[in-house]
Amino acid sequence: MSKKTSSPPEENVIELQKKIGQKLKRIRKELGYTNGDDFAYDKGINRSQYGKYEAGSQDMRLSSLVKIINSMGLTLEEFFKGSLD
Repeated sequence: MSKKTSSPPEENVIELQKKIGQKLKRIRKELGYTNGDDFAYDKGINRSQYGKYEAGSQDMRLSSLVKIINSMGLTLEEFFKGSLD
């Protein structure tokens, strides 16, 4: 008897990336940064990459996500607590 495993369809992964990006953008604005370039520059994050992360157009490593979230003063657990909407 073999155990069948499945991975989420690609559309679900892309949608999740977009939701994470939207949440990053919302938190950045709550922190008083009107644009992503200023935020990324202040936090030592590659500005081009950060813009792609917020847009949900670039897959990111977990370590990059943790660095960004920590620079926002949050833990990974706090970021994912509640809704991504």
